Amino acid sequence: MRKTVTIRTSLLRSFITLILGVSLTILAVMTFGAKRTVEELSGILIDQSSRHAEDELANFFGAVDGMLGMSKAWWDADMLDYRGRSDLAKLNALFRPLLEETPQITSMMLANQEGFEYLLFRDLRGGDEYEWYTRIVRADRGPDAGFEARFTSDMTLHSEGPLPAEARDYDPRRRPFYADADPGEIHWTAPYYFFVTRDAGVTASLKWVDEAGAERLVAFDLLLMDLSRFTSGLRPTPDGQVFVMHQDGSILGLPADDRWHDPPAVREALRHPGDAQADQAARLSTANDLGLQAVAAAVAKWRGLDRDSSGHFDFTAAGEPWWGGFRSVPIGDQMLWIGVAVPERDFLAQADAQRNVVLVVSGIALLVAVVMTGVLARRYSRPLEELAAQSGRIRDLRLDDAPKIESSLHEVSELARANDQMVAALQSFSRYVPMDLVRQLVGRGEVARIGGRDAELTILFTDVAGFTSVSERMSPQRLTDHMAEYFEVILEELDRQSATVDKFVGDAVVAFWGAPEPDPDQAKHAVRAVLRCRDRLREMNRDWESRGLPPLPTRFGLNSGDAVVGNVGSANRLNYTVLGDTVNMASRLEALNGRYGTNVLVTDRVVEAAGPEFAWRLIDRVAVKGRTQAVAIYEPLGEAGSVSPAEVERARAYEAALAAYAEGRFADAEAALARLLESGPDRPAERLLDLCRRFVEEPPEEPWDGVTTYDVK
Repeated sequence: MRKTVTIRTSLLRSFITLILGVSLTILAVMTFGAKRTVEELSGILIDQSSRHAEDELANFFGAVDGMLGMSKAWWDADMLDYRGRSDLAKLNALFRPLLEETPQITSMMLANQEGFEYLLFRDLRGGDEYEWYTRIVRADRGPDAGFEARFTSDMTLHSEGPLPAEARDYDPRRRPFYADADPGEIHWTAPYYFFVTRDAGVTASLKWVDEAGAERLVAFDLLLMDLSRFTSGLRPTPDGQVFVMHQDGSILGLPADDRWHDPPAVREALRHPGDAQADQAARLSTANDLGLQAVAAAVAKWRGLDRDSSGHFDFTAAGEPWWGGFRSVPIGDQMLWIGVAVPERDFLAQADAQRNVVLVVSGIALLVAVVMTGVLARRYSRPLEELAAQSGRIRDLRLDDAPKIESSLHEVSELARANDQMVAALQSFSRYVPMDLVRQLVGRGEVARIGGRDAELTILFTDVAGFTSVSERMSPQRLTDHMAEYFEVILEELDRQSATVDKFVGDAVVAFWGAPEPDPDQAKHAVRAVLRCRDRLREMNRDWESRGLPPLPTRFGLNSGDAVVGNVGSANRLNYTVLGDTVNMASRLEALNGRYGTNVLVTDRVVEAAGPEFAWRLIDRVAVKGRTQAVAIYEPLGEAGSVSPAEVERARAYEAALAAYAEGRFADAEAALARLLESGPDRPAERLLDLCRRFVEEPPEEPWDGVTTYDVK
């Protein structure tokens, strides 16, 4: 399909091409002159920034090597032996000052080949209550041999207790810092999740064999978020960034960014999406995961270069020129990379000022071009754009908000008149078919075809009692006007509850819920619609009688269940309708209202689906023509909060009498119904009382199950 443009766009392009041609020529000359200066300055700045970061990293990691050696010497001198709880204070007194002097170290451990571990952890989770956490584990002696203790900032005991559940099978010999360490060498783990806090970090450990031939180990933990607190505070230029990257491409030290302004934000940024499991390798985020466009672009460019070179390079991020450089920092057998990325604009303050002048002038010229284009194209493009928008509304069947379009151009005026006629035709068409169905077909670009599908639906049948006699007493026009007012009430309430109206059969209405759009609350919507129709028609009947018009008492039948919904008919004429036993049962329920003197009857499927939001009365258990299984039918009394206690009590009394009737205790049911009717008339109770009196005199044939059988079509 050939690509098209608007008249406004075509005119605007011509002006913009001329203006941009001149502006870009000036900018190109300015940029070429400043390029060499930028390259020299960026190299110097990147080298200085990376060297500074390297020195800081050496301080960050280097202090650990000395502390490992010192701790080994202490243990070889028997200063760190743990023989019981009396030695805990000695160990805390030795290592607490070391951790306080090196804040990047969050915890330390002593461990040996017998499964012993001493842990001292600066625990910030305690707030003002405690600051230090100590744990003793003796894996070979079982979980009960270990314990944990918390201390205040001055090492006053705060609390002590057994090992927590997650640490009862803890064994230091299985930890990454122990299992992967070779004796006699300092071992740095890859980033992993710590056991206690699940924070990402690395551990430096030193394992050796003492004079007695036993393995010993001392280890120190470093949190990656402490590294990020350093790197996120570095700004080589106003918008420059310094970061630390692991050899696998993940970010260990975050660059400056407004998103991680506090420790919790840094902690979350260092977590890869997913659960952090203790001792598992940390799934750290890459620059792409963190949305760091400049860092991601620098890494991508650097990977394609010779990594042994120490020079800097240029790259593009988000359409903007940047300069970057990397410096390697070996940590144990792993390699870290310090990265620096600086936008070129930070070196071009004066050049940017001149460029901005050019851009302002160009922008003014472009604005003038836009104004001129608007003046020239307004007369031609605006009515066409309005027609296109109106056509879009017509396509979506939004017919009520189509504005009147006027134009002095003859061709546009004719097209607008044709659109108005199409809107009028579609508005008439919408009175005859479910518009939701048509919108679905239009949205899928399909033509309606014969066919159906199985669906869980709620079906409604309505009928006006005694309508034949009403129609005989009124002229056709007066009857039509009267029924129009009646149908307006019915359809308004059905529409409010998202019903699909199937058809009108004289005075009857057939509607359903659950198609064409699924409706998980279809039964609630159906019951609510019927109750509101019933209540409004009671008011309308009084109004009609006051105006000399006959009332229109209406009966409703509701049933829920499986049905076939779809297009029925011929290739040239279709009807979107429902078929099946569920539909037939709803029709029979509407007719059964006349037998019981009720206005609304529903099946137990409706009651079960609609739930306790409504108050119900069990009317009977019936078997109708074509069905062998009995169905419980109910009368909805109203929404649960709107039914009076007296009405609920009468309903329960009726149901108790119905239960006695179903059990064959006709005399008991007769007495209960007689008492019920003393408080007022009730058609279902009167019907049941008549049956009870008949069966008291002439009992029914056995076996008796209380089910009423009707030959209702």
